Amino acid sequence: MSLFVLSACDADGKKNSKETYLGGEIINPKRGYVLLQKNDKIIDSIPLNAQNRFIYKFEDFEPGLYRFIHREHQLIHIEPGDSIMLRVNTLEFDESLSFSGKGAERSRFLIDMYLNWESENKGFTQYYQREPKDFEILLDSIYRVRQNQLEKFYEKYEVSDAFREIAEVAVNYDNYQRKESYPFSHYKKNDKVSFIEELPSDFYSFRESINLNNENLIDLYAYQRYINAFLDHQAFKEYCKDQSYNTVSFLHNYYKIKAIENYIQNPKLKDMKLFRMATIFIANSNDKKSVDEIFSLLSASITSPDIKNNVEKLYDSHKKMAAGNIIPDLMLIDAEQRMVTLSSRIKKPTVLYFWSYNNHMHLEESHKKAKDLQSKYPEFDFIGINVNDENNKWVKHVKQHNFNSSKEYRFHNAQEARLSLVINDISKTIVLDKKGKILNSHANIHRTDFESELLAYLNQ
Repeated sequence: MSLFVLSACDADGKKNSKETYLGGEIINPKRGYVLLQKNDKIIDSIPLNAQNRFIYKFEDFEPGLYRFIHREHQLIHIEPGDSIMLRVNTLEFDESLSFSGKGAERSRFLIDMYLNWESENKGFTQYYQREPKDFEILLDSIYRVRQNQLEKFYEKYEVSDAFREIAEVAVNYDNYQRKESYPFSHYKKNDKVSFIEELPSDFYSFRESINLNNENLIDLYAYQRYINAFLDHQAFKEYCKDQSYNTVSFLHNYYKIKAIENYIQNPKLKDMKLFRMATIFIANSNDKKSVDEIFSLLSASITSPDIKNNVEKLYDSHKKMAAGNIIPDLMLIDAEQRMVTLSSRIKKPTVLYFWSYNNHMHLEESHKKAKDLQSKYPEFDFIGINVNDENNKWVKHVKQHNFNSSKEYRFHNAQEARLSLVINDISKTIVLDKKGKILNSHANIHRTDFESELLAYLNQ
């Protein structure tokens, strides 16, 4: 702690109230640095010292929300003169994250709201089955608990008008998001079109108070969740008479682009929404014609040269990963620490699945599934590829879990490989024939129809 305090003082030992600092300690660090991000742009990379601590002095900075990233991420609110110290254990990132120092109370409030949201969402799906009035009563009870926390916060701390706006959005917008999502999650036999029309006339009256273009809220999770739900709702209204609600369909994404163009005027927020939509649709669609059309629409709508360039890279990688192409011949590291090519590992039809030691549940479930399928379908090889950077931790996990080391590899350059293979979701699975030709680059080993897909390839 002394490192932090000394760094925030003048030469004579007196604290300079105009200087702004962020410091911290990382327990069980995953890498040697932390990242600071604002509005989806990396502001700086801050190294950890030998004690896994860091200190950062802001120069000519923009007050507001920042994202602190060390594998996982959370929000920090920073204003001039703050001296905030954070502490986090990467094994339980959100639950262990704590803040102290001048200005820390604002970030503590935001993490409390985030943990509230996580807690409220456990089993929340069942509540979407309630009738509209009963659903609103439930949301009112959630609001009262949150509003009580906010009022106590205001009684204890004096905050700026800018943070008041952020705090009130954090309290209210999760319920607004639930209302936007309600018709699509409501388990009724009647179609969603008529159900939406039958909702109380004031069900969405809160929309009159919503500003969809508030740049100061871009990084706030509750704000982002609400906007996404609102855009999904608007998109569905355009095709609801032709298809069921499906956020991964071409029609949904086509009309979501139109909704973004109609409702989002702020360039930063607009480009952010378009890019995130692109990473989901382009990265997971096998329909070349649909991807081409969505890419064309995105290219015409995105204004940021950097984001447009990233979408083009994603699109180019998607084309290379289309069925019928040979998979890129990436470099792998095997369990004996030898450098090998991906092509040299393909001896017969092969299923590539991916895992990270940062997601233990997926790690265990994917290997269990692969082992089961390997026994059922010996005609295929099932190869697990780790997407992390740290070799020693990968080797440790392979040994601890008694994985078949002859079927385990990690990428030599994980970042490059994830881009080349368009791995934006750890559940992604790639199916190849014996020559390395791609049969499906958007499969999922956990889907119920995956075995049928394997059988179909064997019967070709």
